[in-house]
Amino acid sequence: MTEPTPPATGGDRPPGQNTIIALRRGLDILDMFSADRRVVGITDIALELDIHKSSASRLAATLASSGYLVAASAGNYALGPRLAALGSLVASRQDLSAVVTPFLKELVDVTGETGHLAVLDGTTAKTVQIVDGWHTVRMHSWVGKLSPAHCSSMGKALLAGLPDAALDELYPDPDLPVRTPHTIATVGKLKQESRRIRRGGFCVDDEELEPGLRCVAAPVFSPEGVVDASISISGPTQRLTRDRMTAVAGLVRWYAWRASVARGVLTVPPDWPAPPAEEPPAPNWVEKQHNGS
Repeated sequence: MTEPTPPATGGDRPPGQNTIIALRRGLDILDMFSADRRVVGITDIALELDIHKSSASRLAATLASSGYLVAASAGNYALGPRLAALGSLVASRQDLSAVVTPFLKELVDVTGETGHLAVLDGTTAKTVQIVDGWHTVRMHSWVGKLSPAHCSSMGKALLAGLPDAALDELYPDPDLPVRTPHTIATVGKLKQESRRIRRGGFCVDDEELEPGLRCVAAPVFSPEGVVDASISISGPTQRLTRDRMTAVAGLVRWYAWRASVARGVLTVPPDWPAPPAEEPPAPNWVEKQHNGS
């Protein structure tokens, strides 16, 4: 492998381009990292950028000296604290709804059901965005609606991101308000449900908030990997039947993860399952309904 010869003039700027090669290569190195690739080696850098290993080593060392990379082991690097600091500045300027809503719209387009984006407000899930479904019969809601977190899918997804001690602080009374015969009635049961949600990566409201209504939700992670929002879809029980919930849950998880990645998250917390690797297919019954069959 040979190092490209720099132009005779203009330093390491290619003729006719307003680009600095070394800077571009440094950015290319940062782009090599992903949620599934948290450590990159000098050999990898040299091969993927088609440069000599000595040049790859100097580039990585330069990035490390400025805090953009850190040495993970001999010849291997991970992202450094400087990027985390810059990422927090970007995250502080992000509008949650603006980032997540495009993915919520895609989810609604695929399922036809009404989509919600929510955040936790004490013991309630506060709806901050709604995307109406395309079915004639659909759930009607509104921005600003407060739903008891323990009996709504989007609320339970948010609560699942909290440790048990935090749930004890939110719910000092061991008994919970009951909305329907299906509502979780105790804090102990809520903790069990939270553990189940963390194992599966999604949650269901099976007529727990309102009779005749089912909802499926998944967490949306902040850049720091914290559950600070959730998205859900809601529909009537005759359409969101129990045997369809697994397929719907896969779609909700997929779009929630894509929204999380758009916010800058690199990985999920240890208690949560690995993110979905690929988009699930749209359920065939949705296509039939969309076509009026």
